[in-house]
Amino acid sequence: MDASTPRRIMHVDMDAYFASLEQGINPRLHQRPVIVGSSPDARGVVSTASYEARSFGVRSGMSSAQAGKLCPHGAFVGVDVGHYTFVSSQLLSIFSEFSPCVEAVSVDEAFLDISGCSHLFGGEESLARQLKRRIKEVTSLTCSVGVAPNKTMAKLASSVYKPDGLTILNDGDIPLFLYPLPVEKLWGVGLKTLDVLHRMGINTVGDLAIADLSSLRRRFGKCGMMLGRIARGDDHADVLPPDEQPPEKSIGHERTFLHDTEDRVYLTATLNYLADLVARRMRCHHVTGRTVTLKCRYADFQTITRRTTMDMATDESRQIYRQAVGLFDSVFTSGRKMRLLGVSLSHLSGQGTFPQQTDMLAISPHQRSHGAFDRVVDQIRDKFGEKAILNAHSTLRTL
Repeated sequence: MDASTPRRIMHVDMDAYFASLEQGINPRLHQRPVIVGSSPDARGVVSTASYEARSFGVRSGMSSAQAGKLCPHGAFVGVDVGHYTFVSSQLLSIFSEFSPCVEAVSVDEAFLDISGCSHLFGGEESLARQLKRRIKEVTSLTCSVGVAPNKTMAKLASSVYKPDGLTILNDGDIPLFLYPLPVEKLWGVGLKTLDVLHRMGINTVGDLAIADLSSLRRRFGKCGMMLGRIARGDDHADVLPPDEQPPEKSIGHERTFLHDTEDRVYLTATLNYLADLVARRMRCHHVTGRTVTLKCRYADFQTITRRTTMDMATDESRQIYRQAVGLFDSVFTSGRKMRLLGVSLSHLSGQGTFPQQTDMLAISPHQRSHGAFDRVVDQIRDKFGEKAILNAHSTLRTL
């Protein structure tokens, strides 16, 4: 990009992504309040709520029990990781049609650097509308888009009009748009930081913009300096395509049980299910891993972790499960109930840092058949949903 070309960043945020996908899959959920996550009688949380459910006060991160009280007639559905990830890959493919520089923030949002390329689509607004139309055609989903001089402004702009919104901001809009916003709208301002900022008399982004940077540094360290600069609209963070992003350190899943249990059959079936979810995500991200970590939380909230490192990296469900069960057997005690299990894989590699289990000369035909089987299962789930085909062992648990 030419140094004289104005920097323009687009943020695309899918509208109630998980819930909208569930409504698209199941016509009976159309225009109904949909709550994705645990059932209301479970000890889990809400992952996403449709806009119909949000009108009753249901929000992401809320306990499922509270959501059930606020919206007792809502449709509670489980998280379908495989399907959400598959559609996310479709979205990334669409984004790449409009910009060569795309940074996926999560499965349902991304930044695009459109500096110098919007004229190819008739301008920024035309590019944004064409992108929104393309997403609708391919996925039947709506998204909200923000365009601004930097990532912070673009992300805030995409949240102004939801769902299906479009907001375009320029440098001159920073004081008018940014300063009146509550300070918690900024990235990096969590509950603890917000409490300290309020005690400092900082309630809006404008308050933060005129705050003394040295005071912010004393209170928050380098993060305080960064927040102060961002509040002024001084954000020079680049949009990082995949090959420039730091690799994920681990991929994992965990489950909190509806009732504390010591049932070993149920617990190992849960491990099987979790190992399958982890392996599925590994294959979606085209990575393998060597270190399997088991997390166990007992009824008294004591939490322990155990890990083992394999000689060869893997993305196979059976191999991950086998290692997880071995770790589980080393800590399982009859008569002591558990409330949570988790499985994760680390020492990840997608660039050959570690030996790959897909090395056809290093593994047996039996192992190769497992890998081929996993890929066929992935294809079935991509097309028909995560629960279209299940491992017989994992179906012993409550799905």
